[in-house]
Amino acid sequence: MRHLALLLLLIPLAGCATLSEDQCRAADWQAIGRQDGSNGRTPDYIEKHARACNQYGVAPVRSEWEKGRQQDLPLYCRPARAWEEGADGRRLSPVCPAKDLPQLERANFRGLTYHRIGQDISEAEREIGRINAALSGLPADAPDRAALISERASLRLDIAMSRAERALYRY
Repeated sequence: MRHLALLLLLIPLAGCATLSEDQCRAADWQAIGRQDGSNGRTPDYIEKHARACNQYGVAPVRSEWEKGRQQDLPLYCRPARAWEEGADGRRLSPVCPAKDLPQLERANFRGLTYHRIGQDISEAEREIGRINAALSGLPADAPDRAALISERASLRLDIAMSRAERALYRY
């Protein structure tokens, strides 16, 4: 448990720099650009790498990075990836060609809807957990018991309907 707590404390620190000192010093900027392209990074993302590497006296090679980014942007600009971004609760990054946007935006919207319905299901499940905890503390003849049981049944029905609806938004 202590290791988990320590890891949770370090996660915000890891988010401050895009690259470590070793990564900056041994950087293959084209490979880093390919990775960033496949993740839908915008052209200004190299500034984050520059800030991360500046403290080690290393500057990114923008032309190599951009060459790699452009090479792997098509991996990001696919309907399946647009849906995945949405399913993870993210909007599509504005890096894809205009001609592909209608299809990609539809896929992203489907993923976002899938994500939202999943959040609704999780909230209803948490509410059922709260109701179950409240019921366990009530005597069998408590007047509030019937209302809680009815609310729980309604939530279960909502969850079943939401799961059916969510299935319509799978990719």
